[in-house]
Amino acid sequence: MSSESLKRKNQAQNGPAPDPEKLSMVSDYLKRTLSERPYAFILESLSERLELGKVQRKLDSVGVIPAPVNFDPKVLQYERTVAFVPYCCKPFDCPLNEQNGRKSNSCQAMSDKCEHTSCSIGAFIKIAKKIGVKDFFVIDTDSELIKWLSEKRSEGFTHVIGVACEFAVSYALEVIHGQLGYDGLIVIINGDKCRTKVDYSESDASDRGRLTFIDEWTLMALEDIAKEVVENGTPQEQRTEVAHK
Repeated sequence: MSSESLKRKNQAQNGPAPDPEKLSMVSDYLKRTLSERPYAFILESLSERLELGKVQRKLDSVGVIPAPVNFDPKVLQYERTVAFVPYCCKPFDCPLNEQNGRKSNSCQAMSDKCEHTSCSIGAFIKIAKKIGVKDFFVIDTDSELIKWLSEKRSEGFTHVIGVACEFAVSYALEVIHGQLGYDGLIVIINGDKCRTKVDYSESDASDRGRLTFIDEWTLMALEDIAKEVVENGTPQEQRTEVAHK
């Protein structure tokens, strides 16, 4: 584990719990003050912030990005990790939409009951569970995500596998990585993504009918990462030793 990851882990376990309301205010401020510039500028700026030039070409090409760039996915197996994915990845014919609405936290895949054959959320959750992730959140609003992440941070969770569009990542890094102190993996979605702050604000307020997905190449890359994590993970006795430090 890197010294920076260890520092964040200790802060998450021993530091004061962050105020989710204040973090939501920061998140909202960042969204509202993002310059209304071409989408290409957001991509360029994000590339610089994530130091994509240092990321393995295979990962970058399929939209799996470590944050920070030297993050080692193998720690996901023996350190406390959460995962989240946006509601816009839910299929329009998800069986829970009629009862709970598409813009909700409900997801059968969390309890291994999803039978939808083309839902990328279900595929993503299955892979994350192989690594050992047990806590998932389907984003209905940013404020609820931040509240949930804040609670998990106070419980000692320090790593995250977050699924989002580039626009969301461009400001969320400041709150989730910078202020909450989570390290982990960013998974970039495809499809009908938000490309301006107006698009994003509307989608955060209500379901605007956008459909996004984690593409098959990204899922294959995540599967490879999961396989490597499981095969090369720390033995049980070392995990126990690390957990008690």
